[in-house]
Amino acid sequence: MTPKQQDALDNIMDNFDFDQVHKVMVFLNWKWANSNGSLGVPEKYELRGEARRLLKMAIEEKTTVSTGGFIAEYREGEVDGWMDLKFVVSDWDEVVK
Repeated sequence: MTPKQQDALDNIMDNFDFDQVHKVMVFLNWKWANSNGSLGVPEKYELRGEARRLLKMAIEEKTTVSTGGFIAEYREGEVDGWMDLKFVVSDWDEVVK
């Protein structure tokens, strides 16, 4: 990871609203499996850890990765690169034929 990529990742982690994500997950009773296999609404530190892991993976693989509602995306070519973190509750797309 380059210093610029690390700075961008840190900026996302500092500014993304993990509190809001946690509130939504609590409200929806949105559970994740933890390392010992039990289910529960993740704590904020778990949300942050998973988001960081996904962002690093997106940078390394130069792609989009997702799990548990998070979508992390990295694209090269726009200045030095572009990355994005989203938490998606619902989404729909369709091919236009």
